[in-house]
Amino acid sequence: MKVSLAVSFLIACLIHALIIVLLVVNITLNKPERPANSQAELMHATFIGESAPKGGQTKPQTPVPQKTVSDDTAAREEQRKQAQEELKRKVEEQKAQEQKRQEVLARKKAEEEKMLALKKAEEQKKKAEEEKRKAEEKKKAEEEKKRLEEEQKKKAEEERKKLEEQKKLEEEKQKKLAEEKKKTEEEQKKKAEAEKKRQAEEQKKQAEAKRRAESEKQAKALEDDILGSGGSGSGGGQGVAEGYGAKVRTLIEQNWRVDSSMNGKTVKVTIRIAKDGTISSQECKGNAEVCRTALDTLSLIGMLPMPPADCKECNHIVISMTPKI
Repeated sequence: MKVSLAVSFLIACLIHALIIVLLVVNITLNKPERPANSQAELMHATFIGESAPKGGQTKPQTPVPQKTVSDDTAAREEQRKQAQEELKRKVEEQKAQEQKRQEVLARKKAEEEKMLALKKAEEQKKKAEEEKRKAEEKKKAEEEKKRLEEEQKKKAEEERKKLEEQKKLEEEKQKKLAEEKKKTEEEQKKKAEAEKKRQAEEQKKQAEAKRRAESEKQAKALEDDILGSGGSGSGGGQGVAEGYGAKVRTLIEQNWRVDSSMNGKTVKVTIRIAKDGTISSQECKGNAEVCRTALDTLSLIGMLPMPPADCKECNHIVISMTPKI
């Protein structure tokens, strides 16, 4: 158990005080008491030895030292001084021992303080190292957390990009499918329209062939009529031309498609006809819509009956035509 410096010093002081008290008490007990009568003389005791020799002469005696009260007092004083010196010596020794002990305690305390300081410094060092280690661990944990967050973020970004790419690919695929479907539909529509057009053209061709056949038949009949009328010799070339023109007008009117808006609108159609009945040129004067339909009808007919060989006027005829509904 460690004793503090103040407690040790207090104990030493108590011990010194106790020793001084004991010495004082001892000196007081050994001090002789003075006589009651201060005036009385001190008694000197003389020791008488052998009796004087014969002859009346006495032999001188050697004086014997006598012990007096003052001598006793001096002895006691000497003892007191010796005791004081002894006490002083002991006190000095005690002081020296106490000082030595205090120095030992001081060195021990200094060593303890040094050890405590070293221990404290070591603890502080360990604490600093521990704090540094914890800080490094915390930093590493934060870096690891940051790395994981970055990895998660990167992974999420990659997933997002992947989903976007998949979505884009899916959209492109759907778009491509839609385009292919649209293309297929358009192709089917085109094929259907082409087929419809082909059928319409076929029907048109058939109708044209039919009309052409009818026109040829009518032209043949017209030619027969014209030739027949021309062969009779009545009316000459002018009558043949009029008859040929009338037959051509009848042929056009049979194939002419008109509506109520054209009703009563007269136009003049000029036709140049080759020897084989081919229409070389055609003109129309009058209402534009009526002329257009009349010329379209001539184009549809394509070929007229061959004009009579002896009728020069039949190669250039002018026909007045009026739609009637």
